[in-house]
Amino acid sequence: MNTGDDLNLPSDTSQDVLMKQVTDFHNRLHLANVRLQRLRAETLEEPPLDVHSIQIQGGPCEILIEPPRFAVRVNQAVALRDADGTTTAEVDATFVIDYTLDEGPEPSEEAVSTYVESNTYFTAHPYLREVLQNATLRLGLEPVVLGVLSRDQPRPTEVTLVRRAPAPEAASG
Repeated sequence: MNTGDDLNLPSDTSQDVLMKQVTDFHNRLHLANVRLQRLRAETLEEPPLDVHSIQIQGGPCEILIEPPRFAVRVNQAVALRDADGTTTAEVDATFVIDYTLDEGPEPSEEAVSTYVESNTYFTAHPYLREVLQNATLRLGLEPVVLGVLSRDQPRPTEVTLVRRAPAPEAASG
């Protein structure tokens, strides 16, 4: 007779414990502010440039926990490339995401790290989208709009390039 003891099925795995800690931490956080801390944008060639693709590279996040404040600094480097894959412009942005943290137990480093890895990019993404669209427009390029994120993928896989409609030609008389 099988009692279940020989199945080696843990009743509560370490992953389940971690996810509960992350959920508890998340439930104690309240978004207070997202601000641009640093912005650098430059063209490496003279406009007009034909942007065919972009590459986004995120640097490691920096975390500050000083209850009731929890802050994450997010660094993003965006390379705009032409049809040959040559980088023709760059936009680097650093955002600080500020939260208030309700009282409670101090979260484990692993819970904080897991939370930051799975949530911070989603919080910063709309702000990066706005900064990138504005920066490319100010650089004299067609404005670039980042695609929508999917929760099952940590980074965008598709980038939509916004193209201005050509001006209508004047009617000849």
